[in-house]
Amino acid sequence: MRYFFIVIIFFLTGPLSLSSTLAQVGGRQTFEFLRVPTDAGAAGWGGANVSTGQSDANAFWRNPALMSDSAFGQGTFSYIPWHADIHNFTLAYVSPFRKKNALGLGLYLLNYGKIPETDATGQLLGTFQASDFAFNVAYSFAQAPFRFGANFKFLGSQLAGFNAYALALDLGATFQHPRQDFTLGLVIKNAGFALRRHTSDASAPLPFDVQIGTSFKPLFMPLRFSATLHHLYRWDIVYLDPNRQTQLDPNGNPVPDEKTFFDKLARHFVLSAELLLSKAFQINVGYNHLINREMRIEGLGGLRGLSFGFDLRTRLFALGFARGTYHLGEGRNFFTLRINTRALHKQNIRRINK
Repeated sequence: MRYFFIVIIFFLTGPLSLSSTLAQVGGRQTFEFLRVPTDAGAAGWGGANVSTGQSDANAFWRNPALMSDSAFGQGTFSYIPWHADIHNFTLAYVSPFRKKNALGLGLYLLNYGKIPETDATGQLLGTFQASDFAFNVAYSFAQAPFRFGANFKFLGSQLAGFNAYALALDLGATFQHPRQDFTLGLVIKNAGFALRRHTSDASAPLPFDVQIGTSFKPLFMPLRFSATLHHLYRWDIVYLDPNRQTQLDPNGNPVPDEKTFFDKLARHFVLSAELLLSKAFQINVGYNHLINREMRIEGLGGLRGLSFGFDLRTRLFALGFARGTYHLGEGRNFFTLRINTRALHKQNIRRINK
């Protein structure tokens, strides 16, 4: 445990310290792919949920403290096809470590495909490749009714022959009520520093975040509700487009946009619900207000920020699907396959013994 906390202090006081990260604004950060949902469960819950999903091996991507013994021996593969031949792949596996503790391994790969390369006049010169990746080692331990965890991440980015690397750390904690279906989660995400930048003059922090959330299932109801707050280190995350056409007053003068208290507050919230039809099947619905506001088109409606999905489970396998709506054109699909390697191994042994 002593060495565990020494490593944590090292990350929080590195070259890109926590204090310098807090001063940054959106769009000025490197490795932004870390904000993209890693699997169908995360997407179905609105993209952020730090308090539910303990039986899913992918949970440590959202909060390492969610990694528990209910996911021991589980391996997962997730696939997300994005626009313009962009593909996202995620692998995860959770195993016991020293009996009661948990150890997780994860690989996150985002491939942007072939991108046209042109000169200053627009003349096509050829194509180049671009990709991002994160290799994650997760660890968690329990101190009932609490659980604590950490993600140690090695990050990489390749863009037309220019490479960047970084180290990042997530710290998480959960509280599980001993008698009720109530969980409280907290996570500090992506504290760290760059090892190498794309260019010598490139300088930008990691996409740091602080999230807190709760999940609660009322007694005798087949529903579990979750609420997650993100960007807790910064109150005002509202962006006003300076190029947006503003309304005019009776005198023909432009009326500037104003930030309201409710809009500032609501952009921090992600709300979700799980309909627990049975132990083998559930339906998820989520809403992310920040996505709704940032992806809006003036004068048009739409379901931006809304997501839904399902989780179908058997003893050996589980299939997760989600669809997230990010703009008016169409949504994106998320697919996750989970395999219970322990149950599969036991079944093979029974077949051999027969």
